[in-house]
Amino acid sequence: WSLLLCLLLTACRREAERWNVLLVVVDTLRADRMSLYGYRRPTTPNLDALAREGMVFSNARSQAGCTFPSANSLLTSRQPAVFLPQGGAARFVIPPAARSLPEILRQHGYFTAAVSASPIVRHTPSRENPAGGYGRGFQVFDESCFWKHGDCMNERALGLLEAFREPWFFYLHYMEPHAPYRPPRGHLRRFAATPGRARELGVHPWARRGDSWPIAQRLYNGDPRLDFNPQDLAHLSDLYDEEILYLDEQLAKLFDALRTRHLRERTLIVLAADHGEELYDHGQYNHCRNLAYETLFRTPLAMWIPGVEPGLRRQAIAENLDIVPTILDYLRIPAERLALDGASLRPTIEGDRPVRRLSFGLQGLKRTVLDGTRKLTFDLGSGQAQLFDIEADPGEKSDLSARFPEETLRLKTALLRWTESHEGPLASGESRRRATELEKRLRALGYL
Repeated sequence: WSLLLCLLLTACRREAERWNVLLVVVDTLRADRMSLYGYRRPTTPNLDALAREGMVFSNARSQAGCTFPSANSLLTSRQPAVFLPQGGAARFVIPPAARSLPEILRQHGYFTAAVSASPIVRHTPSRENPAGGYGRGFQVFDESCFWKHGDCMNERALGLLEAFREPWFFYLHYMEPHAPYRPPRGHLRRFAATPGRARELGVHPWARRGDSWPIAQRLYNGDPRLDFNPQDLAHLSDLYDEEILYLDEQLAKLFDALRTRHLRERTLIVLAADHGEELYDHGQYNHCRNLAYETLFRTPLAMWIPGVEPGLRRQAIAENLDIVPTILDYLRIPAERLALDGASLRPTIEGDRPVRRLSFGLQGLKRTVLDGTRKLTFDLGSGQAQLFDIEADPGEKSDLSARFPEETLRLKTALLRWTESHEGPLASGESRRRATELEKRLRALGYL
């Protein structure tokens, strides 16, 4: 009978087995530019195939549109407001009160390691993160691929993996497709023109190099010496897609290496992104700032869980906040005393049952709430609320707040209640002050 019961369960597993955990975070990857999520270009052919061995969340969301505090939130399952600057300080580190996944797993006997190419998610200081501080809980934190391509990440990760004792937790932070959009020379382009062809099309030299900084300087600093044209925008967009294609190739090599080493069958793998990217879809560019469009918040989330039925797609809302509790649930590590803000996605994975009805987010002065179909954005500075039907209008072009006042009030009430519960009374102006403080800090560090 026990064997029969085991066969009937979707997540049947050997009780004595302790899975490894691989958490892959991709910087600046928006879901709607992946063929995995229906994009017109085949940007992720390998992930499309790999997804048939795992499961995909169709409506996954980041909680912030900037690496800080999004990465902190993802690693701790705490709302991003926990990490915003307080008392004028703008350190990016995870505070001791917020326990991170590597700390939790290390306490339970896991060997913990990371390889990060990110200028923010670092153990030692960088220009963009003068405090460093992300190494807490990791026994190994490798930064040798700082700002380098995915082939460097793979080489370091697979080299380190040779020495790991099981069970292990491995965090990998890839920088494609973060700007500058510059796939390596050896990558065969399928979407973007060659530099010579781009020159013929009238693309500026900086755009041919994949540098979007002049656009941001013109848009946000009003620099009259800089300008851009439609050809620049189109070429940068094509290069962004090329970086995703290159990343897809590198992730396929990583997965193949795990399979060759017979690690796939006993490793729980999670693929996520810290946030997306605005590519002038709304007349804005890059990420961070006061940008809270779905181009920033809708991110990929896929999992490969031993014993779980392959090829599943779930429509229910999932959040990066849910990654830590889901991993802990499948590892049978108690989470009741950890004060996590997310929820295990196991009911969604195994029973197609949603774990929440509303998803909240913040970025700059913007606060958002999504109920799956309708999205409300509230600006703390102006007090303006906008309502969008993201199924009928995924580009968020038509504000429906005047047309549907009751719906607007319902979502606005829920959003303001959530904001005040995590950030304090809006009348105090504390949320605005902290958001403004963070943007000043990011500007001073040259990140904006």
